[in-house]
Amino acid sequence: MDIDKIIARQSAYYERDAKEWANSSYASMYPEMSDLLNLGLPKHNRYGVCNLRGGIGKSTLTFNLAYDAECVLAVDTCPQGNSTSFFTQGRRATGTTIYDALLPYLLPRMAFPSNIAQDVESKNSYFQGRGAYFVPSSPNLYEFPSIMESALSQARGIPGEADRAVSQILNSFRDLLDRETKKIGTDRVLIDTSPFFSGATHLSWHAVDSLIVPVRTDQQSVDSLSLLISLLKDTSRSFLRSQEGLSLHSPKIQMVVVTHCGWSTSPGARNEPNNQTKIYLEKVKQVIQSNIDCFTTEDPDNHIVPLDDFLGSGRIASAKQIPIKCLNPQQSFMIGDQRVTVNSSIEKCQKQLSFISQNLWEQ
Repeated sequence: MDIDKIIARQSAYYERDAKEWANSSYASMYPEMSDLLNLGLPKHNRYGVCNLRGGIGKSTLTFNLAYDAECVLAVDTCPQGNSTSFFTQGRRATGTTIYDALLPYLLPRMAFPSNIAQDVESKNSYFQGRGAYFVPSSPNLYEFPSIMESALSQARGIPGEADRAVSQILNSFRDLLDRETKKIGTDRVLIDTSPFFSGATHLSWHAVDSLIVPVRTDQQSVDSLSLLISLLKDTSRSFLRSQEGLSLHSPKIQMVVVTHCGWSTSPGARNEPNNQTKIYLEKVKQVIQSNIDCFTTEDPDNHIVPLDDFLGSGRIASAKQIPIKCLNPQQSFMIGDQRVTVNSSIEKCQKQLSFISQNLWEQ
């Protein structure tokens, strides 16, 4: 499986200009650096960050993309609430949760809350002036799938109105986002999803334009990408089965962000993935190539973006709820009883995040 273009692109966005690129080992294959840096992906407004496996980096990616996006509404639909903790800098979230906001769509006698989105900068000082908002998670989301299934079952039993009632439930998250984005004056949305499909993750698929899928460099993560694609396209599985006969939106996958990548330390190697990373980049490309109808373009290479293992810098960012873009080399922090220092590789991570953002949003 040829991954030369993916590797060359990594080199391209570390070079300072076209002159420097001309001296790169990849310049003979790809003479125009600008062609590599533009993935040619359609720009959307609403993304779900999704993988049906936990501990893969969904919340970390959501938090950092929200910082980079500016003027964005981030929604945490995972009951563990990791991205909520990032946005509040570890403090307990208050106010209306996404559970509170969605419940009235399922239980019609409940009143809709009026104030939902919260200003991030009032909770996390690193977001000062970024124009970012968020809706916090709730542990009650663990119970949301059973409530939703009960509501759908009742809706399907309404004589003559079943299709309308089911559509109203499945489109509830989309309708909520329509209202909230209009209220705060932004079009951009990022949804941090749960590793479990049922419930809020299911509703988020109808609400977003496309999906960003983090995949770690391990076999379980590649398998979970295949499972996610199966849910998207298999008519016998719950996502398509639940909307049978209805004209509802289904997302495609915009980008697979391959996280925890490692890089070769061999003499002369420059921005070259190590062997394990190459193996999993090839496996991810194979999955994408075999299911390209589930992606927003027909070029597998343009949907794969490697992202470094953040190592110590990632530990600092998570423990201190600091966006990666706000860290500087040689800064040091106390985490527990250990002093941890930001190393120079943070600048590489920052460039990678900028590259992802530039290929997601209209600039």
